[in-house]
Amino acid sequence: MTDNLAIVRAVYSGLSQRQVAATHKVSRNTVALLVRHAQEQGLLTLDDLQHLDNAAFTKMTGPATGPSRDATFKMPDYDYVHKELAKPHVTLKLLWEEYVQSCLQSGNRFYMETQFRHYYHKHARVHKATIRLEHKPALAAEVDWAGTKIGFFDTEIGKLHEASLFVIVLPCSQLIYAEPFRDEKLPSWIAGHVHAFQYFGGVPKTMIPDNLKSGVQHPNFYEPSINKSYQEMATYYGTVIMPARVRKPRDKPSGENGVLISSRRILAKLRNTQILSFPDLKKHVQEALEQVNEALLTGRSESRWTAYIEEEKDYMLPHPASPYELAQWAKAKVQPNCHIAYQRKFYSVPFEYLGEEVDVRITQLTIEVFYHHQRIASHRRLLGKKDYATNKEHMPPDKLFFADWNRDRFITWADSVGSSTRKVIESILERAVIEQQAYRSCFGVLSLKDKYTVLRLEHACSVILSHTSTPTYQQIKNILEKALDASKPKNQEAPSKSQQPRGFQRGADYFGGDSNA
Repeated sequence: MTDNLAIVRAVYSGLSQRQVAATHKVSRNTVALLVRHAQEQGLLTLDDLQHLDNAAFTKMTGPATGPSRDATFKMPDYDYVHKELAKPHVTLKLLWEEYVQSCLQSGNRFYMETQFRHYYHKHARVHKATIRLEHKPALAAEVDWAGTKIGFFDTEIGKLHEASLFVIVLPCSQLIYAEPFRDEKLPSWIAGHVHAFQYFGGVPKTMIPDNLKSGVQHPNFYEPSINKSYQEMATYYGTVIMPARVRKPRDKPSGENGVLISSRRILAKLRNTQILSFPDLKKHVQEALEQVNEALLTGRSESRWTAYIEEEKDYMLPHPASPYELAQWAKAKVQPNCHIAYQRKFYSVPFEYLGEEVDVRITQLTIEVFYHHQRIASHRRLLGKKDYATNKEHMPPDKLFFADWNRDRFITWADSVGSSTRKVIESILERAVIEQQAYRSCFGVLSLKDKYTVLRLEHACSVILSHTSTPTYQQIKNILEKALDASKPKNQEAPSKSQQPRGFQRGADYFGGDSNA
């Protein structure tokens, strides 16, 4: 049995590890491991070893006895190595150290790190689709827009248009997803990610985009400001956004290479193809993409799809049951009638937030209102003729509402204009689900007198009442703007065509009359 204590004492005495290895007929790596184990146990000097014997020292540091030179080399289990490399933070160096430790415990000789790596490369090239030295499976996806655009005839606008190509690459398997979009705005950016995750059947753990405005509002290596909708999408899928540094393409080399491959194998391939619609363009791109992903990789018997399915798919995060629905964000101020406005529709908010600025999250079906990141109201989005979505619980008690805005004041104000104006105001107030909803409309109607005079406002109200029993502010405003309230004198005939003036006529007097004839 090797005297481990003597080996460590010799090193602490000042001999080199090479000399100690030659003297005790063990490998230099064994010497290094024994010294490291001793230091991990706090045995740093000769004084610390003074009261120990070899058995006690071996018990403290583990049975890391060096194999004799007659022992055989043990080949690592590279299937196990390849599997372990897929786990986060696991490196070949760590696996080599564990392999050395197992050889020392079993009394076998071990390969040095250089040979360990060489045999792993050989094993991976022959038996596996990928070599996991730089990229962990499903750890990251690199995203970018292709710089080159592709033309097509847009049937919606009736002329030629150019589309942008969205590209996302998984660095481990080199699987590519590409899709054309009409523009590079936020909805297209989000839709590209959602479709890519559906294509992969899973979600990578991190996303590495460029610093485009659709994804990153304010680039910063330490604390980048991510677009709110983009961050919300990432949170929904459980992934993390880690933007590349500004003007550092090497931060996402696979993404740059994926864009290059897509440009050469997809865009260049379609350069002479006559594309008559956007759906036709998407179909051509999808067919070309499948050819790229199903082609054999250079020097391998595997395609990108095969490599992904065998090496990476099992490590992807699970895809949610339903895809992410794009939400846009806007800011609004809570108005005195306890509503916020979005696209000329009004949604109620609890009266405690009167006058506060709130964040509004908008989807195709819902409107959500947030104050300091806390949701305070939610409504179905109004898409028809209805203008107000009001929750009665959001309305304040009468004694707390603004005293200046009430029914009696608007009725009194309308009486000062005329009876027709009063009927219009009463109709608007009666139609409101919550009386306060109508205050803005009433205020708008009565304010028209300042621009068009009291007489014209009263006449416009009488005109609209003769056509409908449910007048609105916009209808009255249109009558005044187009002067439809001005009545024509009775029995006045329209001038004949010959009587109507035709341009600017100087007449005979301008040219000197008949004397110049």
